[in-house]
Amino acid sequence: MADDFGENGFVFCPGLLSGAEVGAINGALELLSAGEPAPDRVILEKDGRTVRTVVNPHIHSEIFARLARHPVLLGRAEALLGEQVYVFQMGVNHKAAFDGDIWFWHQDYPAYRKDDHIPCPRMVNTLIFLDEVTSLNSPLMLVPGSHQLGTEAGEESDKGTSYRFRYADNALIEEQVRAAGIVAPTGPAGSVIFMHVNTLHGSTANLSPWSRRMVTLTYNAMSNKATSRSVRPRHIVLDDRDLPALAALPRDCLMVAP
Repeated sequence: MADDFGENGFVFCPGLLSGAEVGAINGALELLSAGEPAPDRVILEKDGRTVRTVVNPHIHSEIFARLARHPVLLGRAEALLGEQVYVFQMGVNHKAAFDGDIWFWHQDYPAYRKDDHIPCPRMVNTLIFLDEVTSLNSPLMLVPGSHQLGTEAGEESDKGTSYRFRYADNALIEEQVRAAGIVAPTGPAGSVIFMHVNTLHGSTANLSPWSRRMVTLTYNAMSNKATSRSVRPRHIVLDDRDLPALAALPRDCLMVAP
């Protein structure tokens, strides 16, 4: 696993979580997404009605808090980073059927460095499929080896989204794809991608009648905490100064009633 991660910038593990575990996560997600959207919990698409992202659900849901300490996920993240970790950020990207909008090509770490003051890319993005992902419902696209690029942060832009973000330059994407191609992992719900935070990735709009929800759980090494407070809103990026290292729970932690 470490060799593939180091070479490609990601590792794909099909069916890592069980159907029952995914069911528990989706049940908790439905509770968080129900009712009137709270701005500190839910980001909407540009249409003002479709859920784009549920923000830091582990703060509001016991199931998501347990998910971060799931031994199968936490153990792999610690092995890849060689030390204990904490949750830097978590979200659930909905990619709603018909209305899930585009995510332009980007690397995650440049914003973490520029805006959140994280010193090094000693982080792992753990991407958990909550629906079956096929070639038709807007799978995540990744460029192998692109994690070895520099981390120069682009200017903020609001193209294609309801909020501002830092996207990669098209010329850079063309260059990297010409050299290494594009990989778009597909598989059943419960599959997981462990991705380096410098890996170029993005996805098209979802025009299919099938949703493509995905948890994005960012683990950060304990030695790599922010050097100063993030410029982004606190409900988006938590103050990590007092966040403790995660301790693994039992393997059945998602199946025990909160």
